[in-house]
Amino acid sequence: MAKDVEIKIDLGASVKWLRQKTTSGMEYATVFIEGVVKRSFQPGHGRTYIRHGKEHKASAPGEPPAVDTGRLRSSITHAVETTDNEVIGYVGSNVEYAKELELGTERVAERPFLRPALFNNQAEIAKKFIEGAKR
Repeated sequence: MAKDVEIKIDLGASVKWLRQKTTSGMEYATVFIEGVVKRSFQPGHGRTYIRHGKEHKASAPGEPPAVDTGRLRSSITHAVETTDNEVIGYVGSNVEYAKELELGTERVAERPFLRPALFNNQAEIAKKFIEGAKR
């Protein structure tokens, strides 16, 4: 005669574990992207001009912004937000001109620095997410 077997799975604990792993993976991935963005700020290939007595080489349209004061680059940061249903990673800047540089304006061509970091590194971002989730 066969015995009845009862298996109980604590879904609450499983969800908690999965959220922790996802959050850890997202943290790892956003730190990676933040670094890629910051390293993308290089001397530009655009026009050269003098400002405040210093020579500055601007970025050309389509290039990430050239470093002038370093304010934008140092403002790049990341955050991970968790809700009941999502884990969301953010990488960005609170500098008021960041959006204009990233997307351009009617008068100035875009100098993207966030989108290329995301789009050009998708495989490595996925690896970092998995690596972080394993921690």
